[in-house]
Amino acid sequence: MKVRKLIFERILPILLVLVLIARVFSYNNDIYNYIGLETSPYSTIVTIITLLAIWFQLSSTLIVGCRPFFDIKSVRLITRFIVPIVYVINLLYLNASTVLLTGVLDFNPFKTLLLIECIIGLIVWCYYFIIDLKEKVNVKSIFVMLGIWLLLLIPTMPTYFLQFTFGLANPLIKVIDISLAHRIFLYIGIIVPVVMYFLLRDKDELIRRFVLIYVSCGVLIGFMIGYDFASLKEPWSWPIHLCNTALFIIPICLIFRLKKLFYFTYFINVLGALLAMLMPNYDSATNLFDPGLVRFWYNHWVAFFMPLLIVALKVFNRPKLKEFYYSMCGFLVYFLFALVCNVLFTAMGHDVDYFFINSDFIADKLGKWAEHLFEFSVSVNVSGYQLVFRPIYQILFFIVYILLGFAEWFVYTEFFRIADKHYDLHVRLKINKQLKLEYLEKLSSEQKEEMMNNNNEIKLELKHFSKKYGTNKHYSVKDASFEVFGGEIFGFLGPNGAGKSTIIKSIVGIQPLSEGAIEVCGYDVSNEPTKAKYNIGYVPDHYALYEKLTGREYINYIADIFDVTEEERNERLNKYIKIFQLEHAIDSKIATYSHGMKQKITIMAALVHNPKVWILDEPLTGLDPNSIFQVKECMRIHAAEGNIVFFSSHLIDIVEKLCQRIAIIRKGEILCVKTLEEIESSGLSLEEFYMQTIESIDAVKEEVVS
Repeated sequence: MKVRKLIFERILPILLVLVLIARVFSYNNDIYNYIGLETSPYSTIVTIITLLAIWFQLSSTLIVGCRPFFDIKSVRLITRFIVPIVYVINLLYLNASTVLLTGVLDFNPFKTLLLIECIIGLIVWCYYFIIDLKEKVNVKSIFVMLGIWLLLLIPTMPTYFLQFTFGLANPLIKVIDISLAHRIFLYIGIIVPVVMYFLLRDKDELIRRFVLIYVSCGVLIGFMIGYDFASLKEPWSWPIHLCNTALFIIPICLIFRLKKLFYFTYFINVLGALLAMLMPNYDSATNLFDPGLVRFWYNHWVAFFMPLLIVALKVFNRPKLKEFYYSMCGFLVYFLFALVCNVLFTAMGHDVDYFFINSDFIADKLGKWAEHLFEFSVSVNVSGYQLVFRPIYQILFFIVYILLGFAEWFVYTEFFRIADKHYDLHVRLKINKQLKLEYLEKLSSEQKEEMMNNNNEIKLELKHFSKKYGTNKHYSVKDASFEVFGGEIFGFLGPNGAGKSTIIKSIVGIQPLSEGAIEVCGYDVSNEPTKAKYNIGYVPDHYALYEKLTGREYINYIADIFDVTEEERNERLNKYIKIFQLEHAIDSKIATYSHGMKQKITIMAALVHNPKVWILDEPLTGLDPNSIFQVKECMRIHAAEGNIVFFSSHLIDIVEKLCQRIAIIRKGEILCVKTLEEIESSGLSLEEFYMQTIESIDAVKEEVVS
């Protein structure tokens, strides 16, 4: 059993991929001379089938090679249903493939390797077909498999396919100098990784690693089609250019988890690829379907975004400063290697320009001063070869690149800090939705209807509520009982440490009850917490906001939690934006807001679901007079609509003008619950009544003690 698994799950799949790589090197470059289907020696149908079969086999072989290492449903299904069809078609069209890609019909390395690849692929398929035979398949999974397979074909598209199939576009397209076509190609390099990130960020690590390895290997194999066995003997034709090395480094790092090598490509190759895309080194007039253009952009897109995507998806950790230093040391080694190769191969009569340090390609774009630096050269004769160095230009080139890499570090840091905030928000929202779904699944249909359309009396009631923290022998709140009814603004007064925040946090469900009960609109906060919270809007004494979001984004996040419809949230949001005069700031980041603006956003978020019980814990602290007026108006409006406004504050004069009833608490005991009319009829102001109530209790306690 172990020997069989070793053969079919390790040796043969790896051998299959190695045969594929060898076959790629056996292509004849004459394939690039085909321009349009009419140039093919075969009929249009045969040519198209042959081209697609070769393309699909690149993808199929990579998938089969990954199958033993990535036990993913879609990979299993593609291996089971699509792979055998692709290999059989390639066997049937073996002669056509050989003629189109090598120019000859007789057996040659390409034909031999293609035949071996098909046979090994079918053998491995048979093994996994038997293993996966018991897996049930439905129509939905088949359609999902087909969609994923079509996406997986994109990275393995041969660079010659577009020119061979569609010919040359007319007129020629200028993909340079930040033209429209050039900008579109740059946008693709930004949009594609963003889309991939959102598609993959919630997937298992296994799926993320598979996609990244598959894409990087697929593009690498497509890149190698431009080389053949003869080029292996010519070092000056090797892909030593910085962006080319990235294509090899990325899959190697992913497959073998080489972190230190990865950080080299993370800091060095990304920057090099970006600069290359901004200043592409090909003719200004380039055909859209030209294989060279396709090859250039495929390669540089991957070299640019793949390292960033790998870190964003947490396959490798974000580097620390020491990794940056190591990367720069690695870059020094590469730079010196490329420099020596440049001067040596040039002296041997070969036209090379690795990293653009052997020509004035970069200097020409910087101006005459750079050209003058480039012209200063030093020659050294070694074994009959005249080695020409340009020390000042090349040293400055290296230093500037290091500085750009250091600047890149700060860009990365800020980018990922923002991404972290959004991802954290996404995870929290996802968890909240999952918890709510799980809760709703447990409810009967009648209970769901009751919660969403609650017609219970609008009332907040404390029934002999007591709260004691941990093993503390003393109660923070003892036997508190009172009721608040719809349409009231209820003031809650007491000195610091009296127990006001303890009661409020128990009402909103932040902390559990020790004794007694609290009901919100008929729902017990301990036994029916979700139903109770649906009816509560809470403004804490210390707000906690996601400050990397805009005000609108944060309020929409809260609205999502409470299932507020888009129409309702927009109506309420526009209403409160006008009340709080936030038109100029609602779409700015919360981090840029003043204290008062942040407090307003907290209030708007508490009201976006139109709660029947609005609880405010010291909401006016630190606000300017204009903001205080706006909050008071909002409280009056909400109570006038029949809702409860439960208002804790030290600002007794505001409570006196705003509230219909008040409760006074001291050292965890409710001293009294009075209407403002009752207090006024006693001939005292609220402040005098408050102080008299507090002092009389102190006097009674002192008398008892004495």
